[in-house]
Amino acid sequence: MTKYEYDAALSFAGEDRVYVESVAEVLRQLGVSVFYDKYEEVDLWGKDLYVHLDEVYRKKAKYCVIFASENYAKKLWTNHERTSAQARAFESGTEYILPARFDNTEIPGIRSTTGYLFLGDRTPEQLALVIAAKVGVDVEIQRMIDHMKASLPDGYIIKLDRTNVVFDYEEEDYHNEFPVSVLLEMYRTDQLDWMFLDTSILPY
Repeated sequence: MTKYEYDAALSFAGEDRVYVESVAEVLRQLGVSVFYDKYEEVDLWGKDLYVHLDEVYRKKAKYCVIFASENYAKKLWTNHERTSAQARAFESGTEYILPARFDNTEIPGIRSTTGYLFLGDRTPEQLALVIAAKVGVDVEIQRMIDHMKASLPDGYIIKLDRTNVVFDYEEEDYHNEFPVSVLLEMYRTDQLDWMFLDTSILPY
């Protein structure tokens, strides 16, 4: 089995960076190895980016997530990344490009019959969980959230917001956020219930 440097390489237009950066942050929390340009600033410094990015998008990732949009279709660098990814998909004959669409702009080389995810009603956190599942990373965070929902009274809204887990409870007018890394460590060591859920931290 081929071992890749990255589980997923993200290809996007700069105008869509806010959304994509949120996806990248959650992927890191989930343990997904992700190529996102801001995380690679030191490594990219001084390199011939045309050559290096071709290597990344053609050889170094298990999957390439393309964030398709009107802006994406217009950019020179995104077109370079896309053509490298398409070359890999053609050479390997397997699914490699995972399109996620902000709108219905046609992207050259991506057929309308290709399965895609629409981002209009999907949060970055939700997309990150789907990507993690696709690359084969065990999504412990979702299982942890499901466990907390089952353990707490009805009426709690629990969701992932970038690097925090957010708790809202209308009956007590309660809102709070806790670092996902801290809660996940408790969950992994079977301490979440007695150290967090069974204490007075959350209202019952």
